[in-house]
Amino acid sequence: MPDSPKDAVPSPAPLSFKTKLGYGLGNLSVMTAKQAPKQLSLPIYNIALGVNPGVIGTLLALGRVWDAFTDPLVGHWSDKLVTRWGRRKPFIAIGSFLTALFFAAMWLFPRGLTPGQYVAYYAVSSALFYLALGVFSVPWYAMGYELAGNYDERTKLMAFPSIFGPVGQILVGWLYWFTQRSFFADTIEGVRYTGLGAGVIMLFFGLMPVLLVKERKIPAAAATAQAKSPAQARPRASFFAGVKAAVKNAPFRRLTIAFTLIICGTSLVGGLGLYVFVYCLHGGNKDAGSLLMGMHTTIWLVSSIIMTPPVTRLSVKFGKKEIFIAALVWSVLRMILLWFLLAPGHPWLVLVNSVLSGVDNAAIFMLCHAMIADVCDHDELENGVRREGLFGALYGWFFKTGIALAFAISGYMLALTGFDARLGGAQTQATLLFMKICYCGIPALMFLAALAVFARYPLSRRMADDIRAQLAARSKAAA
Repeated sequence: MPDSPKDAVPSPAPLSFKTKLGYGLGNLSVMTAKQAPKQLSLPIYNIALGVNPGVIGTLLALGRVWDAFTDPLVGHWSDKLVTRWGRRKPFIAIGSFLTALFFAAMWLFPRGLTPGQYVAYYAVSSALFYLALGVFSVPWYAMGYELAGNYDERTKLMAFPSIFGPVGQILVGWLYWFTQRSFFADTIEGVRYTGLGAGVIMLFFGLMPVLLVKERKIPAAAATAQAKSPAQARPRASFFAGVKAAVKNAPFRRLTIAFTLIICGTSLVGGLGLYVFVYCLHGGNKDAGSLLMGMHTTIWLVSSIIMTPPVTRLSVKFGKKEIFIAALVWSVLRMILLWFLLAPGHPWLVLVNSVLSGVDNAAIFMLCHAMIADVCDHDELENGVRREGLFGALYGWFFKTGIALAFAISGYMLALTGFDARLGGAQTQATLLFMKICYCGIPALMFLAALAVFARYPLSRRMADDIRAQLAARSKAAA
């Protein structure tokens, strides 16, 4: 084997701008679909319809559990699919249409139902929505993992969804505010039109990868060469073999656990954010609180977009692992500062946190997906099989299961604060203080836990290049 892995592997041609753009635009749809239910469900079903927030939190959790268990099957099927249009595109096209359809349906409930009937309607419509979202998003992620062929090109590709994904999140941040506009008769009419509009956006941008991206041609579950031992001479491409390989893969375990802790920390308090802005900072003024929430989300995500190019350059210079660790440290310090920025007399101070959060948001989400592609190379070296769809879905399975638990707890956590929607702005000081403690403290603790897990992630740039060199040599020998 050559002394330098880079000498053994010719640098693949860079991806075209059209390919990167088409793939990145798909994330505008993915992130809108992922975040919108979390943003709207509690305010609509709790504040507007009077459903217990703990029940809504449980239903959000069950939706993600259902989503998490169907995603690995979708990923496995897309790995094995062979059509004239590719492996991923048929799933993405059908899934984006169904995602848009069922999202709009979530808010078309009849008026005058009992709380129990509203719960039943939400349970069925959200289950259909999350199933459709899995059919769309899992193959979209897998398409990105297999498009780029080396360590740094993967980071550059993932910069595009990291730019367009926040645009979708900006939209989500204003959804509730838009439902409160005076040209709607009430919140119910507002959310119906808002849901329909958001669904159209999900469909339009969800089709961009289908129209603009040419899939990389990799035979389903193909072995690049003979495995390392006679027992592995015939690579196993079954669903359960893939699950077993993922669980045994050390880089995959550390990356997945770390990201699950991060996403759980933010999800536990995600639904609480609007309550903090409305009741802690604005004394129950929903219009002012939702406006500040929209500004907070917009500035945070614009900051994420602005920070993506410099974070990409830093990652190319220093490595993905190193920048990921730096982003986690930054996150902890930012949550400590946030405690002092949540000042009722000066509510606009919280926008300082909006600017600062763009740094870690850009780094963490972009680099996680770029590292999953490296993990898939590691799996191919060990097992002789390409299975981006399954690995991406299993990665999603773990953090979605964590999100499900977080959603279930978040609804009851709000109830435990003593929040009572009937009191409006007259919430007790103890309730407001507990909201603030949870909003700042829980993410900080989860970021610290993620840092402890990820510190021993083994795939450095040198190791990733070495793996690519071995795969190239194996492929050449097989040819």
